[in-house]
Amino acid sequence: MPAQTVIDSLEFARTGQFLSGSLPIRGLARLKDSLHDELGEVRFEVRGGQDARGRPILALEIRGMLHLQCQRCLGLLEYPLRVSNTLRLMGHGAAELEEEEAETVEASSELDIGGVVEDEIILGLPYSPRHEEGSCRQAEGATGGTATGAFEKLAALKRQSH
Repeated sequence: MPAQTVIDSLEFARTGQFLSGSLPIRGLARLKDSLHDELGEVRFEVRGGQDARGRPILALEIRGMLHLQCQRCLGLLEYPLRVSNTLRLMGHGAAELEEEEAETVEASSELDIGGVVEDEIILGLPYSPRHEEGSCRQAEGATGGTATGAFEKLAALKRQSH
């Protein structure tokens, strides 16, 4: 798949088109700060259509495995990515604020699907990704023990120096 996939979003929705592909994670520049590494790819599917009220929509499915950075131990955290969302297309400059569950995106004759996919991934990430409680390697690396063990060793060193 090319680095940038551009569609005419209203035509895509009106005619019920379908697009699938993959994006290399290393190409998702805005996502880099959340990652431990840039290995792998994400797969996506976009289907055009209309909602129950006849308004144009894009149904989006994204799957992949991201390597996030655990905020507890700073190690690699495998995060299975599964995003499923419906985006309603709105006209240019439309200020339609309705009480609905559907998210919106501005309709465009040159909508970059890669950018939309990256936006949805970013919105779907956990705020502070962490391993399950007790699964981190927090302070084991340098001392061979737990953080408590490190403080015990420090106390022993202080006793020896007095």
